[in-house]
Amino acid sequence: MKRREFIKATSKCALLCASPVILSTLQSCEDVEASNYSPETTPPIDNPTDGGSTSGGTTGGGSTGGTDGGSSTPYVSFDLSNADMQSLQTVGNSIATPSNTADPSGLILYRADSTTVRAFTRTCTHSGGSIGSFVNGTATCGSHGAQFNTSGSVVGGPARSALKEYRTSLDGNMLKVFYNE
Repeated sequence: MKRREFIKATSKCALLCASPVILSTLQSCEDVEASNYSPETTPPIDNPTDGGSTSGGTTGGGSTGGTDGGSSTPYVSFDLSNADMQSLQTVGNSIATPSNTADPSGLILYRADSTTVRAFTRTCTHSGGSIGSFVNGTATCGSHGAQFNTSGSVVGGPARSALKEYRTSLDGNMLKVFYNE
């Protein structure tokens, strides 16, 4: 076998062997849709007064609350006075929570102003990777480098859609993050 024929034959073989790996890699870089999320079905993002609802325990890690003032909207509550949540006392600070009832990936909590804490999913809209907290106004996905601003909008990287945001209510040091089951 001549050198040229050998190179041609081995190149074809290598291409055939690598095809499944290449195809699976391309599929993993597609945008993922947030499950059960669409702007039409998600409640508006604001900080309503919750009408004195009762909640379960109030640990800094986010305890399952109840429902909002007799409505059927479940929530997870966070006590911002707990040591692991105290950075949210300062406007502009952010933390990433572990998995919880509202979101199995955890939440990114951001103190927007003195009366507002915003809550976003930690699931990247590009490939489903985990996103860290906001640093200098940007949260970054560790998988492919997608970047999001404090409004949840894409500002860099391969992602094309904004982060899912949850409705919140802040009453003193008690933060409630509402979610749909």
